[in-house]
Formats: sequence, structure tokens, C-alpha cells
Amino acid sequence: MFKSILVGLVSLASLTSGQAQTVTGRVVSQTNGAPLSHVTVRLESQVGVTTTTDDNGTFHLPLTAATSDAQLLISHLGYQAKALPLNRLGPTIALEESLYQIGEVVIRYERVRELLLKRWKIDEGSVVAVADNAIAELQQSDSLKAKKLLQNPGSLRAALKLARLVFLADGTVKTKFGPLGASAEWQLDEQEHTLRIVRKNGRNTLMIVVELTADRLVVCESRLDRQPEVYIPAN
Repeated sequence: MFKSILVGLVSLASLTSGQAQTVTGRVVSQTNGAPLSHVTVRLESQVGVTTTTDDNGTFHLPLTAATSDAQLLISHLGYQAKALPLNRLGPTIALEESLYQIGEVVIRYERVRELLLKRWKIDEGSVVAVADNAIAELQQSDSLKAKKLLQNPGSLRAALKLARLVFLADGTVKTKFGPLGASAEWQLDEQEHTLRIVRKNGRNTLMIVVELTADRLVVCESRLDRQPEVYIPAN
């Protein structure tokens, strides 16, 4: 199993009871030394006492009255959350990286981001399957429109050849003429350790990523009557 360590340089200021306190630190990845942004840092015993690291991996968490054994919670997508008492914070905070099962391959979170966050287009050999899936989905929400597309499937297939899916770091999927529709999200399932795409189409259609490489993205809808859809890099 591949593991990565998340290292935080943490300093505590004014920990005397009743005085203003601040927890300050910088969180970086030990894998490559790069700072980690959007790491959540919060105090378990105080509701609303939370912050996130900035682009440099730095955080400042002001406290009002915390005992030395209060729990500091550190969490980041792709890593296992950790709770540490303030009086046990050392020079580093180590989080074990989560791994995800993409088809037959176990893959690290950072590698998922590296491979996924790009522009994808429908593979030429998968255009028919994507079109059929789109029409089947449309038949459940707008049967009249689905009927019109069935009468002229060539127009839909031509449009799908221009489709682009753009996966963004904030978890959204931007589409251009895409079969996923105008609103979709990619999610790392922390319980199942899988990569999913959710279409916000009123029923939140779930698609599972079963293959992710530098050259191919293959997704399958959770329904058994849908064909796999294959995408390749658009640039």
C-alpha cells in the first residue's frame, strides 16, 4: 500500500488559561514538499472554531479558552482525519493518505487529481454508446424530446463529438454540449474509496469511474442497462 505523510509545522502561542490563544502552522505534503491548501483545522470542543490553510499551506486558528488537552482536528480530502490534543502537538502532524480503487487499480488521491483535472472528449468509438445513454436518460424526463432525437440520431452524435468535460479542483465538472448536463460533480467516496461523477439532473444520476489513466477515462452508470462511456484527453 502506498502511503504519503502530511507534515505540518505547528506553533502555539499564549496557552495560558483565560488568555487569547492562537494555533499557527503550515501544512505541506511530505511526498513532494508542496504546501497543501484547503486543509481543515478546527477545535473539537468549540463550535465554529475552524479555519483552513491558504495557498501557502498556512493556517491561523484563534482560540478563546481552550484547555491544553483540547482536541485539534485536522482533515483533508484524500487523507485520514486525525485528532490531537493541543498539549501533544509536536513539530509535525502526520496524516495517512487514503487510497482509491479505480477499476483494477489502487491509486493515490494526488494521482487521481493529476490524471483527472483536464479536458476530456468522447472517444470516437464511444459516441454511439454515449448518445444511446443520453437518449435513454432523456426518455425518463422528456419523452417528446427523446423521440425527436431518436428520429435524427446523427445530429446528437455530431454534437457529442464536440462535447468537452472539464474537471475542476473544486469538485465540479464543466460541460460543453456534454451528456452529463449543465451541472455535475466529481466525488471521492471516503467510505467506498471510489471515484464517482454525480449528475445533478433531479435524480442525481450516479456514474462510477472504472478506469482512469493518462489516456482514458471510462465511466459506468450505476444502472446495469447503460453502456460504459469512454473519454480521451481533448488536448
